[in-house]
Amino acid sequence: MVGSRGLIGAMCPRFCLTATPRETADLLGLAALDGFPPRYNIAPAQPILVALGGAEDRPDAGRPGRAGLLVRWGFIPAWVRDLKGFPLLFNAAAETAGEKNAFRAALRYRRCLVPASGWYEWRRDDRGRKHQAFFIRPRTAGPIAFAGLMETWLSPDGSELDTAAILTTTANRTLRPIRDRTPVVLEEADFQRWLDCRSHDGADVADLLRPAPDALVEAVPISDRVNRIADTSPEIQAPIKLAETPSGGDKTRDPPDQPSLF
Repeated sequence: MVGSRGLIGAMCPRFCLTATPRETADLLGLAALDGFPPRYNIAPAQPILVALGGAEDRPDAGRPGRAGLLVRWGFIPAWVRDLKGFPLLFNAAAETAGEKNAFRAALRYRRCLVPASGWYEWRRDDRGRKHQAFFIRPRTAGPIAFAGLMETWLSPDGSELDTAAILTTTANRTLRPIRDRTPVVLEEADFQRWLDCRSHDGADVADLLRPAPDALVEAVPISDRVNRIADTSPEIQAPIKLAETPSGGDKTRDPPDQPSLF
């Protein structure tokens, strides 16, 4: 069994993509995307959309131009022979991905974009238990893109499985009171450099793997309905008011210096 300690830069394993196919294609620089419904509660091991550079950006690409691809959210390195006991690598710590055998080749040759409309996080209590759920969403309209790594795994029976992980980094000031890790959100101006695996190796793009600007996202408190993976309704994003103690104190008060919540 291969342990995942040190491989995963932990964040909550849940995000959403509710933008239209046209909005998503425009963000990713794709000519078009097949139609797909909004997805409000995407979990590891489920299929996710990624965008990869074409032959001009990747040595192993079969054709020019960016392409959209459905992959399994759960990275499997090419060298894995038996999945039994292998951990579900849905995240990769940006600070150490280039040092890990699991991710080194993908960081060099198969970097990708993962479109999202936001993600979910939980503030934990003193015992480390999930205490309050938040929907983390961009303040501006439209989807965003996480930095991702993609790998095609060849199973012993000869079948292929495309897989991916989302890179994580330290949280910015807005999100730090909720969780100390967040996905790497790339700026649109940096998409091309991130996808260009011919001209830029992992060290060349390390500066892109930074916390998002403090004002990019807001944290909206939501109910614990999001805990249930089977609940895929838009209502899981409905904002709630945080409870206060009888004395007027707020047990889960807003983080200091954070812009007011929805």
